[in-house]
Amino acid sequence: MTASRHLQLWLIMLLVAGCSGLDQRGPASSSWQSHNAQLELLQQWTAIGKVALRTAKASESASLAWQQDNRNTYLHLSGPLGMGATTIHSNGRELEIHRDDNHTTVDISNPDAIVLNTGFDLPLNALSYWLKGIPAPAIKVQRLELDPQTELLQSLWQNDWEVSYHRYEQFQGFTLPTRLQIQRRETRAKIIISNWQTSPK
Repeated sequence: MTASRHLQLWLIMLLVAGCSGLDQRGPASSSWQSHNAQLELLQQWTAIGKVALRTAKASESASLAWQQDNRNTYLHLSGPLGMGATTIHSNGRELEIHRDDNHTTVDISNPDAIVLNTGFDLPLNALSYWLKGIPAPAIKVQRLELDPQTELLQSLWQNDWEVSYHRYEQFQGFTLPTRLQIQRRETRAKIIISNWQTSPK
């Protein structure tokens, strides 16, 4: 499997809808609860940046443009000089993948089928929340730590994945991450977001 294909599959798995139980354990800080509630209501946004993925077998990076419109996700990935551009659309039921002249539609109503076909056991429907700096509400929170000064999310554990936040900035009245890292065992992804565009409802 090529490195670019590995990165594409990793991001596709994070787009697939799935549940692992509802258990939102976390700090009782009113500031954090208000911040979390504000971002849960933010359902329309665009994040522009870069992602670098490293596993035991591959290392790849790509430019990233992620547009979220409620349940609809539009993701555009492109490598150096625009090579290997991939566009992915998900409506929560199907994935449409466009790469060069190839178009593939995947039924994601049964996420286990994708796990069996790819061999990846990754968190489901989590990245759109993690990017905003909040836990995915449909996945059990194993541990959650806030920065003692800012009361923003500093680290988060869900499905044995650790998400670490290194920088936040203000965008249209929202405090959003601009540097984060997602890691479990030998898989590590570093994401840098240069710009957020928000359209609150």
